Amino acid sequence: MKRLIVFSTILAGLAVYGAAVNVRAQESPFSGTVERVWEDGLRLDTGDRTLVVDTWALCGDATESSVAEGDQLTLTGEFDGREFDVFSIANAENTAVCRSGDSLEAVNDPAVNVQAQGSSFSGTVTRVWEDGLRLDTGDRTLVVDTWALCGDATEGSVAEGDQLTLMGEFDGREFDVFSIADAEGATVCHTGNSYE
Repeated sequence: MKRLIVFSTILAGLAVYGAAVNVRAQESPFSGTVERVWEDGLRLDTGDRTLVVDTWALCGDATESSVAEGDQLTLTGEFDGREFDVFSIANAENTAVCRSGDSLEAVNDPAVNVQAQGSSFSGTVTRVWEDGLRLDTGDRTLVVDTWALCGDATEGSVAEGDQLTLMGEFDGREFDVFSIADAEGATVCHTGNSYE
C-alpha cells in the first residue's frame, strides 16, 4: 500500500511538472490582429484565442501612438494572471514597435532627458484631457502636463488637430510645459487660466 501511495505521488508530481512545462510553452510568441488599443495595452486576436496585453513596460502610456486596430503583431512575454505582459512587440515587417522614443527606457534615460530639458517641441495634438495633452512631433509622441498653465481647463483652450509649439522640460515620463503657442505664435493657456 505504501508503494502505491509513493508511486501515485511520483506520478502526480510528474503530471504537475508536465502541466507547468505546457504553460511555459504558452508563453512563447503569439501572432495575431489587434482588435482594440488603449494607452497602456491592447487586445490581440490570435485566431484561436484573444489576449489582453499589458504594453506598459515597453510603450508606457503611448501604445495608441504606435499601434492601431487591425495591425498584425507578434508578441513575446509571459502571463501575469489573465493579462499577457510583453517583452517585445514586432509588426508585420518584423520591426520593433514602441521604439526608444516611445518607451519608458528612453524617457527615463538621463542622456535623452538632458538633451530635451528646456527644449521646444512642435507638433499636432492627438488627444486632450483636463490637465494635459498628447503631442505628435513626427518622430515621437509626448505626454504633456499642462496643469501649471491651464489648470484643469486644457480642453477649453486646446483641441485635437491643433498645431502647437511647447517649451518645457521632462519630469519622468511627462513633459511639463512652461509655455504653449499656437500655429500663429499666440499664447495658449495664459497663467490666468490656471488654478494657481
